Amino acid sequence: MARQSKKQPWERSLQATAHWRGWGLSHHYGKVRLKLQFPPGAGIANASATLPYSWDPASIGPVQGILTRIYGPVMEGGVTLKAAIDDVLAISDHKAQEVVTPWPGIVSAFKDYKLTQGNRIAEATFKSSYQRYLDVALVHLQGRNAATTGKELTERVLTEQRFNKKPGKVYGQPLKKWIDQPKSRQECALALKKFTEFAVSRHRQPQCWLLSEEDYFELKGDGGTREPRAVLSDEEVMKVISLLPETWANVVKIIRIFGFRAWEHRVIVRRINEAGEPQLFVTEGKTHISRRGVKKKTPARWLVPIPLMGNTFNLVEEWETLKLPPTVNGKQLGNELRKLPYWRELMARAKAHGEELPPYSLRHSYSQLGKEAGVNKADLCHAMGHSEEVHNRQYTTSTAASVRRSFQKAFPETG
Repeated sequence: MARQSKKQPWERSLQATAHWRGWGLSHHYGKVRLKLQFPPGAGIANASATLPYSWDPASIGPVQGILTRIYGPVMEGGVTLKAAIDDVLAISDHKAQEVVTPWPGIVSAFKDYKLTQGNRIAEATFKSSYQRYLDVALVHLQGRNAATTGKELTERVLTEQRFNKKPGKVYGQPLKKWIDQPKSRQECALALKKFTEFAVSRHRQPQCWLLSEEDYFELKGDGGTREPRAVLSDEEVMKVISLLPETWANVVKIIRIFGFRAWEHRVIVRRINEAGEPQLFVTEGKTHISRRGVKKKTPARWLVPIPLMGNTFNLVEEWETLKLPPTVNGKQLGNELRKLPYWRELMARAKAHGEELPPYSLRHSYSQLGKEAGVNKADLCHAMGHSEEVHNRQYTTSTAASVRRSFQKAFPETG
């Protein structure tokens, strides 16, 4: 029984455009490869060349056109195969200026686009949200076993076995694959979807690199269920403060008392409010992308304190002379906190209750205390600089302890 060909009908049609004896077409790294092979004494030199057309159904017509034009000059022996191709491209459809950009060049152009056009993200954001996935993708876009579709590429990147590259004891140890990390899986799938769309629309890569909606939703997964954020009692926060150096202790105080984001300390000033009193004001909101892909910023806002064990530590009055680290962000704060055995103990305790305890829990503690005190949700969200939708989706609104306190308050023991 004759073995059936695994080629698609369009592939057979594409190869059939080279219908002359000794002329053949093949798939070569995503492009169309032309090879001339004749027996000794035929008077025609054997040669091969990669045409500037993708191995794609859309290339059938253009390939047929160029082969028809170069066949005569090549077979007459007056010009080499490469020269004939260059001549035709230069004088006909200017395809020489439309050669598909190599993948490393597309990555570079994509980065430039994201940093300087589009949503104009920061380079650090590109590195964390795109670059790490694209570095792995490049490995699978080049070489003899290169991926040939967007779905195949995304599957390979998601399941790539990675290893720790940080110097030290953990160097070389295996890391979780992105497909096994719900949030990273979603981010990776989205990053590759945007990148391949850019490659097709801006750099003439074939349509096979596009992810269908069905494939995209399958590859990105459901995002998993995030563990709830733990909140800290005032006693726990005070103990953390007592164990930190003064500068970082001040950072913990202001995040817990004013509930703002760690980086916002750079854009906070002291002003006189409409009541004639000094109050801290955030001059620049958080940048975010709307559902329609539009880059926006949350409004500037006044900060309202929730005292820590009845104390605000004169933070408003001493704001301009307050000792803080040279730079402050969530990552740095996390590093400082994890140095403390007590913080690691709190993390273990939270984990035992199915919760996580990142530095952001200080902001969650502010949110929880405001809610328990009866602050109107719209006002609480305004003070924290986000919408009610974000608050409901991201922030802790109840804990086991808060539920007990709520019921005890509603139904006090009567003996």
